[in-house]
Amino acid sequence: MRLGEGDGDGGRREAFVQKLVFDHPDVIPMADIEPAFTPLISVCRELMTPAGPIDNLWITPAGGIVLGECKLVRNPQARREVVAQALDYARAIGDWRYEDLEREVRKSLKKPDGTIWSLVEGGSDLEEHQFVDAVNRRLRIGQLMILIIGDGIQEGVEALTQHLQLHAGIHAGMALVDLSIWDDGDRGLLVVPRVPMKTVLIERGIVTFNPADGVQVMPARVTAASATAKPRAISSSEPEFYDQLDQRRPGLSARLRAFLDSIADLGITPDFPASLVLRWPVSPDVEGRAGFVEKSGKVYLQSGWVTARKLDRLDVGERYLEVIRSAVGGQVRRYETSAPPEVVGGDGRALELGALLDHADEWRRAIEALIDGLRDSGGQ
Repeated sequence: MRLGEGDGDGGRREAFVQKLVFDHPDVIPMADIEPAFTPLISVCRELMTPAGPIDNLWITPAGGIVLGECKLVRNPQARREVVAQALDYARAIGDWRYEDLEREVRKSLKKPDGTIWSLVEGGSDLEEHQFVDAVNRRLRIGQLMILIIGDGIQEGVEALTQHLQLHAGIHAGMALVDLSIWDDGDRGLLVVPRVPMKTVLIERGIVTFNPADGVQVMPARVTAASATAKPRAISSSEPEFYDQLDQRRPGLSARLRAFLDSIADLGITPDFPASLVLRWPVSPDVEGRAGFVEKSGKVYLQSGWVTARKLDRLDVGERYLEVIRSAVGGQVRRYETSAPPEVVGGDGRALELGALLDHADEWRRAIEALIDGLRDSGGQ
């Protein structure tokens, strides 16, 4: 169906989409766009900023900020204008603190006593002060997601991403979300989402701020593997993952980044869907995984054993778990079901990333032995 047909500038159609995604944020396939920005919790519509009103504002239980612009973007000029407008909004709220954001949310909702925290506290594992700090950090460095949402968004819009590279200080990802809307008669509407485009971020440098020295821009980390390589493209989920990790385990992300740098020469590629996954190509048909790290700081290494089992080299997988168990003084927990064995701490609980990074050299050697053992088996 063409919403608001004969509507002139399409205002009714845009208003319908704006209300639809506010009332039903699950129609936005955020898990496919950036899993770290899930779940979406609707905050308000028409949030006023110095650059104008933002159509939709969502937030996540971890403090992730998502802006939405619901517009008809069926021609190149309209696309350029809506992207520029969305970036203006992102830049405008970058000057805010949490209290500024909450003040404008209250005005939008017409609830003088409303709080953002009341919307998320039921699904957040943070304390209120931690949540406020998390939102403030994202506002300060411009770490957020921008969604351009409409019905009838066309292909061929990749060139729009260059705008993101021209706005220093905005560490934003962007996605276009096309909602095909079908009238199902008396039963209602069928909404089919599609993502024609999503951007990646280019890791060009590190921006830091402290009250004494102000803003400093440092070069991106240089490692043996990256010294001659092009800047690495990352998803918006990566900085969001590190931010959430530091919320729960302050300072741990720096140690994890250093470890990932140290294993880059082994061919390990960090991937950031909902968690951090340590991947490497075993063969054209088999993807290897050495384990994964959750935002909570828990580490699960059984995927290394599973990779070895796929190649009929359980001895290599068992050795991988045993080396790490010995290093951390933990246990290998086995199950009577078909679940793979896992390394846990000496207390029987899930392995903590901090404890494992205390033995970073042993972990690296274990990963190297896992990769070499599977390569020798003909996996690569």
